[in-house]
Amino acid sequence: MRVRPFFWLLLLCVSAGVLLFSLQYRPSAPAILRVQMNQQALFADRPVVLNLHLTDPQGIPINEAHVIPNARMTNMDMLADNSQTHQLADGHYQVRISLSMAGPWQITISTDAAGFSPQRQTFYVQVQ
Repeated sequence: MRVRPFFWLLLLCVSAGVLLFSLQYRPSAPAILRVQMNQQALFADRPVVLNLHLTDPQGIPINEAHVIPNARMTNMDMLADNSQTHQLADGHYQVRISLSMAGPWQITISTDAAGFSPQRQTFYVQVQ
């Protein structure tokens, strides 16, 4: 029994496709995001300072991550005036958010780093 050239070509194309797909596939590992706020009371005339620590599951720091802060009031349609993000060192980041009005706020921190799954942490604060 002879195998026709068409089936050899089909086998070659399927094998090449599987090989190319495996080279393109990059599984993302989980990351661990820890957020710490040192301020006990928050005031509308002072920025909120958040310290972030981003690591992989083994505790190795993740550098060069994109940190995106987002803050909005929960009782009206108002967003934070301005926010700044600074990378410090060894997976440590600092976020400053200006919350211009007293009341309840929702702060969401999103992080994205190459090779890691995106992380998001949301918490609620009361500004005086």
